[in-house]
Amino acid sequence: MRTAMSTVVAILMLVVGCSDTTTSGNGGSTTPPETTETTTGEPNPEPTTTETTQTKQNKPAISLATAPVGGAPDEVGIEQCASVAWLAGDLPDGTVVTFGAVHLEPDNIFELYQQACQGDRRQCPGLTVRANTEPVSCYVGAKQVANGTEDPNVVIEAEVSCDTEEDCRKVQQEAKKRGTQVEFITGELPTETVEPTETPETPTDG
Repeated sequence: MRTAMSTVVAILMLVVGCSDTTTSGNGGSTTPPETTETTTGEPNPEPTTTETTQTKQNKPAISLATAPVGGAPDEVGIEQCASVAWLAGDLPDGTVVTFGAVHLEPDNIFELYQQACQGDRRQCPGLTVRANTEPVSCYVGAKQVANGTEDPNVVIEAEVSCDTEEDCRKVQQEAKKRGTQVEFITGELPTETVEPTETPETPTDG
């Protein structure tokens, strides 16, 4: 009897063990393990790309209504060609002068006439004068169109760029002090002489 009871208990334990589905892989469901994400509280690192920005700096600049220039015409006559050169001495380092428009003061005796400068003589507009360079000349031609008592001045405008504002002020002061020293020589225009025509005599009745 005791042996039969032991056999029944063993069979019941075997049945219970086979019916436990919580740990079995046959038709049961298991809960996947939870994953945790750790954060340090610091922002994500930025891309390691280098950006370079270049800021263009504009150099100081001034305009001269009258550039300080000197020179003289090659010869006196109705048509004249004057050589022109920078007159204000050495320019500060980094300074560049660019000649601009040319006009005459007064402008009623001579008029600009570049053909008076023959050959390959360089005109003044666009000429550049730089610091620490040999002086460069340009040429202005003119033709006398009327009689007068004044010798007209050659006036050349200019643009000046400098490394510093102080350098520009120095150039401007020299320009005001010296002005232009180029002029054309006024002469007496020849007058056309008209010979009187002879009127034939009318015979009179005598």
